[in-house]
Amino acid sequence: MRRNAPIHEAASTALSGQVKVDLSAISDNIKALKKRTEAPFFMAVVKGNAYGHGLVEVARTAVNSGADWLGTAQLTEAIALRKAGITAPILSWLYLASQTSATIREALEYDVDVSLGSIGQLEVLAGIARQLGRPAVVHLELDSGLSRGGARKEDWAELVAQARQAELDGTLRVRGIWTHLAWADVPAHPGNAAAVAEFEDAVAGARASGLDPELRHVSSSANILDRPEFHFDMVRAGLAIYGLAPADHLNPADFGLRPALSVTAPLVMVKKVPAGTGVSYEHQAITYEPRYLGLIPLGYADGIPKGISGRSLVQIGGRTVPVIGKVCMDQFMVDLGPDAPGIAVGDTAVLFGDPAHGAASADDWGAAIGSHGDEIINRIAPRLPRVYGSSAYECPDYQEPAGAGHGNVA
Repeated sequence: MRRNAPIHEAASTALSGQVKVDLSAISDNIKALKKRTEAPFFMAVVKGNAYGHGLVEVARTAVNSGADWLGTAQLTEAIALRKAGITAPILSWLYLASQTSATIREALEYDVDVSLGSIGQLEVLAGIARQLGRPAVVHLELDSGLSRGGARKEDWAELVAQARQAELDGTLRVRGIWTHLAWADVPAHPGNAAAVAEFEDAVAGARASGLDPELRHVSSSANILDRPEFHFDMVRAGLAIYGLAPADHLNPADFGLRPALSVTAPLVMVKKVPAGTGVSYEHQAITYEPRYLGLIPLGYADGIPKGISGRSLVQIGGRTVPVIGKVCMDQFMVDLGPDAPGIAVGDTAVLFGDPAHGAASADDWGAAIGSHGDEIINRIAPRLPRVYGSSAYECPDYQEPAGAGHGNVA
């Protein structure tokens, strides 16, 4: 097809976008983060299908790159890792004890450590462990102000006492004590120091009751980079291992971190429209002069937020162009300008990737909708194929095995 021809209706046969994952970036990010902590143990958090990057692939890369532990939210994620042959220690922290006893049992059979933050969870775990004939290995969670999981300060002593009794009974083993900071993404906030002080009191109380936890862990990505005094025995790295900013004031590139994920799609249609043309639903955009429009075959069903309309985020042919009109379920339009020099059907549009290559970052997309990059990468739909390689821009034609990293994961 001749470039720059006035194309009124032409479409490509390649209608799929693609998620490219640079595993070498994840490896390098983990190594860079490990250099920033003196904590003896390093956990790579791979919850939510490894933040959309691929559960099993990222977990293997993390372990091979020096991660001592893996962290998942859901038990099914941890079980999937074990079934994939990954033997590294795993902590999983989100489950409903009254409805998932079979899943809990399977996780314990696979030697998965679980979080424990209530008497109800303790009773279920102890009962399953009694049936298995071996203790459940747990990390007691303190609610230090986030008001999510974990025991509140006023309930801590009772939880510790019952956990100690369960240890004596042979149904539990307390390996760790942990908390998650309510102001984790604002490291300088005074609430963090107050929460850590409460955490240290909780650990002291547990030890006074006879528990001997091996691992104390508080720090997530932002604290790894900005609060070394919070590192204790283990740090938990999530966003940072994927090259995203864990706090507004922390630029990943300043710490040698780079994005591991890019999203691309072919330009499947280019058309010239006159001035005064309404674009997409409700004509929320109307051209003020003759323009070339390009069609991208991704939409909100793929995780593209509607809030990017009007934002210059998409890279095509070495330049950045704005999204025009309302994002649809499976497609959206970009404004290629009055003449679209050097752009044609079949060209690759880079939605986001590594800013070092001129692309917008996932953090840029997050800022465009008043959020952060982690929301963007976790929106990307499983229907988009993942391709793995050593460069987010030059990946080999290796496709993710069917079902790998998908299915029973958040």
